[in-house]
Amino acid sequence: MAVSIQLQAQTHTFEIRLGSHAIGTVEARCNVNGNARHLEIKSKLETTFITKFTDIYCDYNNNVLVQSHVTRSSGKNSDDSKNVTTRREGNRYLINADGEKSALNNVEIQHSVSDLYFAEPRQISRVYSETLGKFLALKALGNGEYELSLPDGKKNYYRYQKGTLKEVEVNHTLGKAFIVRTS
Repeated sequence: MAVSIQLQAQTHTFEIRLGSHAIGTVEARCNVNGNARHLEIKSKLETTFITKFTDIYCDYNNNVLVQSHVTRSSGKNSDDSKNVTTRREGNRYLINADGEKSALNNVEIQHSVSDLYFAEPRQISRVYSETLGKFLALKALGNGEYELSLPDGKKNYYRYQKGTLKEVEVNHTLGKAFIVRTS
């Protein structure tokens, strides 16, 4: 007897804007296969002064993060890339951020920043940052808007319409940028 497994996939594309200029793209993909969920977020930022690529991969099983891997680079050479890996081991997570190792003990990561691209985070007060290797506070502001507090004191704003992410306001070193959904 053959067993049918339901496969679901979502792909969303976004444009990164600084002022009225498009300076990059974000492609967010989510594949679901039974109890397994795989997220991929690929972004490319390009200005006169800077080029940055970021690839984020997250694997969940039964809605618990099993592992994530983040690679950031300028695209110039492999020496400038930064890597952060998070891996579940028993009831803790081992984090390796460019050789600097740490652990999160007695915790289950159920929501990460990548998840914010696929569903409105109703009733969620913190998310795990795959790029920073730590939890960040998330606050509902009402009308589908959420404030994500970063360790440096900056805040990013996620805006949803009918449960779908429409825009992210990022307070970046270059200034205020917007990640706007295009499809």
